[in-house]
Amino acid sequence: MTRKLQKGPFQCRECGTCCRWPGHVLLTDGDIARLAAASGLPEKLFIERYTILAGNRRQLSLAEQPDGRCIFLKENRCTCYDARPNQCRDFPNGWRDTKGCPALEGSDKVQLKR
Repeated sequence: MTRKLQKGPFQCRECGTCCRWPGHVLLTDGDIARLAAASGLPEKLFIERYTILAGNRRQLSLAEQPDGRCIFLKENRCTCYDARPNQCRDFPNGWRDTKGCPALEGSDKVQLKR
């Protein structure tokens, strides 16, 4: 696997590019609590409305819009940015593909092979 990491702190440009990539955004219990609170919903209702069972069948994942975008992406903006899941907060670390991210494409990158 090739992974691209930026030297220095990553500065998200909040462009929404990564919110259109296919794949699961796996949720922790803390993510669900934080997102539910930010949405003004009880956790159970948040889970029913905004999550699906991930492919690993052991975790919940954020639901997607019909075209594959994140359920919380509206007009190129994350509507839950301050409460976003840990997987999103940790971007680009732990992501398999970062192609198309403008914050990474113009930066000094290090190639790591695993």
